Amino acid sequence: MYNFYEFLTEDDKSKRRWKNLKDNRMNLEPEEREKVLKAGAVWHHGPKGEPTTGVWKSKDKAGNTKYICNTHRACAIKDTLSAAITAFKFIKTTA
Repeated sequence: MYNFYEFLTEDDKSKRRWKNLKDNRMNLEPEEREKVLKAGAVWHHGPKGEPTTGVWKSKDKAGNTKYICNTHRACAIKDTLSAAITAFKFIKTTA
């Protein structure tokens, strides 16, 4: 788990890693999306407060899939969807 401010100010390598993850952002597969929604790892940012996924997917520089959840204060970068869903419970408290 990273303190988001420390993650982004740590060094240029961290900044490049975060930019790479954002640039390579991918849509969750329908099954993954359903799992996130069912687990309650959601933000209520949709029209009329509808839930949207609180976890997103990307590929790192090596081509490995990563699952990320973040706010402006903290982020969690995980190798599995289940781990990201678990991390979301803490990340949500930083909003």
